[in-house]
Amino acid sequence: MVDGLNPDADDVRHPGDYIEEEMVPYIDRAISGENVYSHDIIDTTWGPIFTACYPVSANHDGTGEIIGAFCIEMDMQSAYGMVEKTNHISIICGLVAGAVLLLICLYTYYVYQKSKAEEQKQKQLLMTAAEEADAANKAKSAFLLSIGHDIRTPMNAIIGFTNIALHQNTVSDIHDSLEKVQKSSNHLLSLLNDVLDFTRIESGKVTISPEPVDITQLTDNVLAIMNGLLYNRDLKFEVHREIPKNPYVLVDVTRIREVLVNLLGNAVKFTKDGGKITLDISSYPGTDEKHIIIRYVVQDNGIGMSEEFQKELFKPFSQEDDANARTQYKGTGLGMAITKKYVDMMGGSIAVESKKGVGTTFTVEIPLELPEQVIQSKQKQPLHRDLTGVHVLMAEDNDLNAELATIMLEDAGMTVTRASDGKEVVNLFKNHPRDTYDLILMDIMMPNMDGHQATKAIRALGIERSDAVTIPIIALSANAFIDDIQESLDSGMNDHISKPINMEEVTDTITKYIKDDTCLEKELKQKQNDR
Repeated sequence: MVDGLNPDADDVRHPGDYIEEEMVPYIDRAISGENVYSHDIIDTTWGPIFTACYPVSANHDGTGEIIGAFCIEMDMQSAYGMVEKTNHISIICGLVAGAVLLLICLYTYYVYQKSKAEEQKQKQLLMTAAEEADAANKAKSAFLLSIGHDIRTPMNAIIGFTNIALHQNTVSDIHDSLEKVQKSSNHLLSLLNDVLDFTRIESGKVTISPEPVDITQLTDNVLAIMNGLLYNRDLKFEVHREIPKNPYVLVDVTRIREVLVNLLGNAVKFTKDGGKITLDISSYPGTDEKHIIIRYVVQDNGIGMSEEFQKELFKPFSQEDDANARTQYKGTGLGMAITKKYVDMMGGSIAVESKKGVGTTFTVEIPLELPEQVIQSKQKQPLHRDLTGVHVLMAEDNDLNAELATIMLEDAGMTVTRASDGKEVVNLFKNHPRDTYDLILMDIMMPNMDGHQATKAIRALGIERSDAVTIPIIALSANAFIDDIQESLDSGMNDHISKPINMEEVTDTITKYIKDDTCLEKELKQKQNDR
């Protein structure tokens, strides 16, 4: 079969037998050496066709003589079939391309919308952050204005009543002025402590350091502080407490004490004379037998807080929007923020209920661990020790600070030798016999040689004398940040006490480093010398 025709049929012409007249022009052009294509349909006896004719050369003899023409014919039906097939493929390709293009458009639109939504989200976050930053800046500005006034107020009182006391003649008048100076000084110190504590917390320099403590003694310590807060106040104070079966717990004494003192201090501050404050202390089982939950509830019938302010209570620099309250009840607006931070750091919770003109109730719950082995060893240790006869070498360049510390230490029965700078304390230690001094209190910021350098110099004497290595050296400095404490320890000191001086903290710290027989030996030697 050729192009659908049977070559053996009677009506089929074989090559050379018959040439369609319509093909002759195409053949002639091909024989003349031209490649010929039919651009139009050719009507033949076989039907409409397309043709292409090419010249045929004789290359066997190298002459390249044209000896004939080669023609290809295609009937219209085959051509249309090919075109239809091609069109079908083109349509499919077009549909596929259209679908791909549509998907690309849809994906582009999706990416655009997502990008737009993300951009909108980022804009919203930036706006929110800007608003929060603006609010924080306004709060800080208001705080700076407030703290400036709050600091000037006690400073004016301190300066004023000090000048008055210098010109008064009677002891009672001087005593009265000094009492007012003391109150103003305590208030000023409280303001500064709030600012410093909050700064340390925000910078991540405050850590929780649990230690084994008798929770009942901790409570007694807080109550002793509370008695000082209640001095000259006409307030009724009640305490209800349940003593745990095992009173020893692992807790950060400083942090939990500050939480309770802050809450009780607020109750005293915001409760008018004639009012009542209650402290309820209880405990209940924790997650297992080695843990308990301690609960403190501080309740007062003071001025209370508005619902709006309760929502802002634990935010830094927050103060009730009441000019009279701010004037009467001075503060930084940081106390509750600090309290909340400490409670959170100890893994506890704090809640408040309050009503304006009725009173306020704070509830604090803190999980505590019960350390069995530590408890047993702790119970065997004496809680306090007589420090009579302990010889303290104190390095302090400030005369007033040195005088104050000397009076406090001597009141506790200790003997004090003072050095005015780092070099002098090293020389005093170096030039006196072994064990002359039982302990060194070291200021940090001193002329000639600072406390860190002096400590390293004393420790370096250990090659010559053993007590240079064993003598306790305690920093007594206004540098109170965690980095300062670590630097003191790294220089070779045993401990760090921050100024202003708290005599109870000083004696407790000294007690940790004085052997049981030291005081007795010193006292016996003193009696022998007196004879």
